[in-house]
Amino acid sequence: MKVSVFACAISGFALSALTIAMAHAADDDKAISAESKLEKIQITGSRLKGVDMEGANPLQSFDQEELVKRGYDTIAEFLKDLPQAASAGTFTETGGVGGADGAPAGAAGVSLRGLGSSSTLVLVNGRRVAVDSFSNGSDSFVNVNAIPMAAIERIDVLTDGASSIYGSDAIAGVINFILRKDFVGHELTAQYGNDTSDHDASRTGLTYAGGFATDNTNTTVVLDYAKRNAIFNSDRPIKVTYTSYTEMVIDGNYYAEDWCGDDTRWGGEACNYDYVIQRAIQPDFENLGATLNHQWQLDNDMTFFAEAMYQQNTGHAYEAPAGYTVTVPGDAAYVPGYVRDINAADGDDSNSIRVRTRMPERRIQEYDTESYRVLAGLRGEWGDWGWESAASYGKSTNEVTHVAGYMNRDALADAIASGSFNPFNLGMDNSEEAIAALRDSAIRRGESEVMSLDANISGELFEMDAGLVSAVFGAELRSEEIVDNPAASAVNDDVIGLGASDAAADRTQYALYGEINLPLFEGLDLITALRYDHYSDFGGDINPKVSLRYKATDDLVLRASWSTGFRAPSLSQLGAGTSLGSQYINCGAGEPFNALCGTNGAIDGELEFDQETIGNKGLDAESSEAINAGLSWNLTDNWQLTVDYWRYDHEDIVDIDASTTLNACVKGTAPVVGSVSELKGEFGCVIDGNGDISFLRTGYFNVGSQTTDGLDYRMTYRLETAAAGEFSFYVSGTETFSFERQVTPDADVEDLLGRLSGANEIARPERVLDAGTDWSLGDWSASLSAHYVSSMGDGDFRFDNETVDSWLTFSASVGVTLMENHSLMLSVRNLTDEEPPYASSPTNGYASSAHDWLGQRWNLRYSLRF
Repeated sequence: MKVSVFACAISGFALSALTIAMAHAADDDKAISAESKLEKIQITGSRLKGVDMEGANPLQSFDQEELVKRGYDTIAEFLKDLPQAASAGTFTETGGVGGADGAPAGAAGVSLRGLGSSSTLVLVNGRRVAVDSFSNGSDSFVNVNAIPMAAIERIDVLTDGASSIYGSDAIAGVINFILRKDFVGHELTAQYGNDTSDHDASRTGLTYAGGFATDNTNTTVVLDYAKRNAIFNSDRPIKVTYTSYTEMVIDGNYYAEDWCGDDTRWGGEACNYDYVIQRAIQPDFENLGATLNHQWQLDNDMTFFAEAMYQQNTGHAYEAPAGYTVTVPGDAAYVPGYVRDINAADGDDSNSIRVRTRMPERRIQEYDTESYRVLAGLRGEWGDWGWESAASYGKSTNEVTHVAGYMNRDALADAIASGSFNPFNLGMDNSEEAIAALRDSAIRRGESEVMSLDANISGELFEMDAGLVSAVFGAELRSEEIVDNPAASAVNDDVIGLGASDAAADRTQYALYGEINLPLFEGLDLITALRYDHYSDFGGDINPKVSLRYKATDDLVLRASWSTGFRAPSLSQLGAGTSLGSQYINCGAGEPFNALCGTNGAIDGELEFDQETIGNKGLDAESSEAINAGLSWNLTDNWQLTVDYWRYDHEDIVDIDASTTLNACVKGTAPVVGSVSELKGEFGCVIDGNGDISFLRTGYFNVGSQTTDGLDYRMTYRLETAAAGEFSFYVSGTETFSFERQVTPDADVEDLLGRLSGANEIARPERVLDAGTDWSLGDWSASLSAHYVSSMGDGDFRFDNETVDSWLTFSASVGVTLMENHSLMLSVRNLTDEEPPYASSPTNGYASSAHDWLGQRWNLRYSLRF
């Protein structure tokens, strides 16, 4: 099915829905009875409506007020602190870097249980949104920065496998962003915040919320604007653990340039170069968002509903100047005098000089991201059954321009050869015009679209001795398309310090599902769900879920669930373009790939060869199995406790794997030929005339697996006093018992729990804890909260440290209602200005995946309602 046909179908549905709504809106002035206004509640994690599901799922909800009191500037900041998400895979723009090694500029994603951002389903009002058009490594993700924070009514966090309910990606759970609706009146909010250092890290924001209602309609509009300045490592006392270097090679000897003075290494053979200090801790942004929610109650008990969401984010990502090595003629006019003297010491000053150096300016990416989503639907009653159907369209567009520091390789070589660019002294002796002539903007553009139709019907099937059997049945139809189109110069590796590959793919998908609540006997419900998804690219997948909910008393609910899950291979993995690199194998008796070693391999004991990586349209879905067992207990009317044990087994993880193709070449199931053209686009190996492998074409395969288990707990207590006001206490945490990862079937199983690991030093702490108290009395309110991350082992590249200490930070707020409709709130994050604990493995000296160096920062918020 082509996307254009799908778009026409959705447009037709939306127009039909609107026509029906208008035809039945006979009398706007007619009052609606209170009964007809009631909407059966549906909670995240189940599509059953009107069923007592309290305590059935491990679900947490956080409303707008909680986010404000804790002082969070962005959704991403909140998710990074969330105990269930404060582990591998959750990423924000804070602490990231620009360039090929960083996450997409300005983007943020969430990962529950450390299983990856592609294994956590992100919904808005219970429905899917378009994924980001750029992937994070090989992971697809929804950019949570594209959801206007001011428009959020609450955030639901479901920490259980949910593919049987929602389909692909819900392996580790679901984050459901519920946007504001049913608002009446007007609200203006202005806020300003900064940190407490001399650097200007200010943030400003302005929000308008308007609710317009008649007897049978409500329209809620939210407009939000926010702007934030950058913070660089140079603005904090960063303890850099690794500095790079620059050097000159003259007549076979190594020398430091004069620019670094005495800051040299190896007895003056090279200059120390601190690239880390030039990175950004927190990049700048300017964001504009808008949402609309419309409800129209018709005169025949039907409701027409519509949603719209728009977000535009602009800003920058930063990375240190790129390094490069160049050989220049010794008698070139730009060679400094002292360098000429060294070169002439052997009587010949024309000998070439090799210079390992850096560009004269920081690499800066400028991003412009737009996302929008529109939805229209109808819901109503059909006898004793309720039904709902909707059509939606979402699109995300990205454009990244490399505005500084990204230099074209050929232009640099020509400029040095012609004498128009001087590489000595870090290039600082060149004019702005000479530097600008080398820049390559290498514009990268991406688009991601999703279009869907859905319908469901819910009601009561029959009655059993213990009660009524309720069910919901539904269907979905969805089309997805993604395009990632970097500049040809980036794809061809013509830009120094920037690599990229293109991607393009599309597919359609349909699903059928059902969910049934069976009351086995008084207090015990069996909830079963089954869903079938079929994709046009890889085929179908069936996922069941079985849950037991036992209401032992009015206050105690015991629950348990088992489910399977899946993640469809992302379009960026299926449609990835060519990415070039290198690879090597060991040669010799007993080595697994010795059959690909010839004459040179036998002599050297190893071979290095070119590797081409592309997408794999033969990928299968990733699979998972999840179990959850726990309880929800109201110990008293004011004291609640939830405890849940969880375990996830995640298999067939998609990753780039050269070994799979090399094994196939050895076994004869992949072609082994004499030229690249003979591969005819297939995965395989090219052998040269000496019998040595010289080229490998490979890609993504279903090769990895990971297992993790642990315990979640949350306790809340409310204390009401006549004189001192009302207090609410809470503690919420995650204890992870194990996290094991096997990258490929032939690799060793790694125990990753409680340490930093991998090239990006990803943290997987054993314990993450949130605790705090809220207080209110009359016009005043206050809060104090704590966030704790347990100690961890230092990373794979540690050199003078074994343990990264635990980290405890506090946040606080105080608010007051000045007059009837005016309120003021001051919030402070990292109240004690706690520095992150030292880690020797990351070059910036701290684990930015779990900690930050934002320091103490405050925010003043003023609201007016009328």
